[in-house]
Amino acid sequence: RFLMVLGLSFTALTLCAEYRLVAEFVAREDWAALQDVVPGMERALWVLTFISIGLNVLPQLLDYRKNRSR
Repeated sequence: RFLMVLGLSFTALTLCAEYRLVAEFVAREDWAALQDVVPGMERALWVLTFISIGLNVLPQLLDYRKNRSR
């Protein structure tokens, strides 16, 4: 269970780091950097977040099925 919490924590920290990166671009008014980075990173972050959630839910579902069959 510790590894699941750690995985979700790293996902949250990655999302916060990306948000900070975008905020820095906006503060510097670097619109070209935003146009380059944001579209691709948005898709990647969504996909990786869903994968992380799925990998963290999977052991719970397997444990539930294992205990239910007893």
